[in-house]
Amino acid sequence: MGKKIQCIGRYVMEGQTLGKGTFARVELASHSITGCKVAIKIIDTRKLKEEYMRTNLHREARILGQLRHPNIIRLYETLKAVHKTSSGRRAATLYCVCMEYAAGGELYSFIKIHPENRLPEDRARPYIRQIISAVHYLHERGVAHRDLKMENIMLDEKKKNIKIVDFGLSNTFSKDNLMKTHCGSPEYAAPELFNPSEKYGPEIDIWSLGIIFYTMLVGKLPFTTPSSDQFRRRELQSQIEKGLVNCHFKEMMHLTPGISFIHRDSSS
Repeated sequence: MGKKIQCIGRYVMEGQTLGKGTFARVELASHSITGCKVAIKIIDTRKLKEEYMRTNLHREARILGQLRHPNIIRLYETLKAVHKTSSGRRAATLYCVCMEYAAGGELYSFIKIHPENRLPEDRARPYIRQIISAVHYLHERGVAHRDLKMENIMLDEKKKNIKIVDFGLSNTFSKDNLMKTHCGSPEYAAPELFNPSEKYGPEIDIWSLGIIFYTMLVGKLPFTTPSSDQFRRRELQSQIEKGLVNCHFKEMMHLTPGISFIHRDSSS
């Protein structure tokens, strides 16, 4: 974005990037009066080329503003700023979403420090309860996250509590008004998201939860491919349609009975 941003409104930038996407980045900042640490999602509106993205720019904040749950990141406020580029000739209009800061980092990074990159069942259980509680809360209020994945689940400073983040793809639904935009990460995507003409409801989040819990307890994603973007979706779709196969059951052998899925025989 050119010259570094020193402050936005009453927030002083800490010079630490917490996350980065195609048209946005999340920066750590602190309130100039209270000193409270916050995460600010900074969107350069010039980079929003698609009409869909421009139309739905404010949807994330609108949805977050209606949510109050201990395991969902809290929205504080939204801000607009004009930022001059390094040449000084053009100005970028920045749309900023100021949110609670999850100081414990990504759950995935926390899991990676454990043996075999996975959590023991007793350690995973409180996190799983919190994630289910948050998603149930969303669905009860007609909100689907649509991008649930390991990278969007953060921890608080003490690493005791989950914080679900990044509602940039979230949307509202009802039984009479299903969703149709196919989005999210393919490795976490439900089968219906691979069919461009199919409408869907909040069940796609439940599928993503299954992928997340498998990864937490096994230490790897169940469906992956090293293929390039051209063939990636096709290969993932093929794996997902087959479902759990023998290699998955072998990976779940360390789980206690009742935790793992029912074993199929080797002919399946």
